[in-house]
Amino acid sequence: MAFNIEILDDANNIDLITIYDGNSEIKFTNFGMRIVDWKVDGRSIVLGPNENDDLVQYYEENPYFFGATIGRYGGRIENGTFELNGQNYKLEQNDAKHNLHGGSNGLHSRVFDYEIINEDKIVTVIYTADMKSEDDYFPGNIQIRVTHRYDLIQMMWSIHYEAASTEDTLFNPMNHVYFNLNKTNQTIENHRIHNEIEFYPLKENQIVKSLDTVNINEEIGKEILTFRDVFESGLEQIKQFNGIDHPVKLGDESFTVSNDELEIEMKTDQDHVVIFTLNDVDWNDHDHTIQEHGGFTLETQSIPDDIHLLGDSAPSILRNGKTFSSETSYQIKTKDK
Repeated sequence: MAFNIEILDDANNIDLITIYDGNSEIKFTNFGMRIVDWKVDGRSIVLGPNENDDLVQYYEENPYFFGATIGRYGGRIENGTFELNGQNYKLEQNDAKHNLHGGSNGLHSRVFDYEIINEDKIVTVIYTADMKSEDDYFPGNIQIRVTHRYDLIQMMWSIHYEAASTEDTLFNPMNHVYFNLNKTNQTIENHRIHNEIEFYPLKENQIVKSLDTVNINEEIGKEILTFRDVFESGLEQIKQFNGIDHPVKLGDESFTVSNDELEIEMKTDQDHVVIFTLNDVDWNDHDHTIQEHGGFTLETQSIPDDIHLLGDSAPSILRNGKTFSSETSYQIKTKDK
């Protein structure tokens, strides 16, 4: 058997699912449909709780959404309001005046039913969820199915999102996993970025300013950047936010980051990825292992606040009678292979 299940909170039906073999191990929980840990040759490559932490308490206290599935809407919606089909909707303002990650009742805060399909070296965890309009103030009741699949041979974690709504609504899911490929607790500054970073600039309130992009590689004059190059670039957008916190246009369907030993390749059918480099840390776990620039996200999704940028043509609009379907995968490769 390539997996086991541990009950973490019997009263609230919170479980820890571990999928493993001799080369890698990945852990999920049905609390927020989270990735908890991912080890390759014994090395953790995602940020999360330590073995001595109370996992449920850790995620309840952690303000950075570590490993959580985010929805209905990943990112900020300016002023917590939007117009759809001529009707105005007012959402929870849980990030200053803005709605962040769908609000406090988003997918990250819930416990989900699930089933497991074990096919020897591929283990699939299928979560199902229902969100009602009165829960988060978005229009429509929405049925959601999120599938996490781990391929032990390829060391590949894939996420498939499906959803249907009773009314036209917004749906912009993503996973808030943070990666760090280093063996020790050092920053991501040594990680190399193998794609061009063509990002959308932000206003001071972290909302996308316009659809005019900036190419960091061209600004710096390097084909392959390290995160250190980005942090030290002197670009106003980077200085203002102490790193990257921007939607990035994908030139193709993949994005690759590496250090000297490991490489992570992300593939997606989305056109954008939000990269966040954990720029300010004002909370720490019990062992004080979280630090500024200690991890980076690859959040595949539509541009946050696209409803204000693109109106009725926003990709995040999910029409009644249509089914949302999207898939993203993350594969770890060792440099000696």
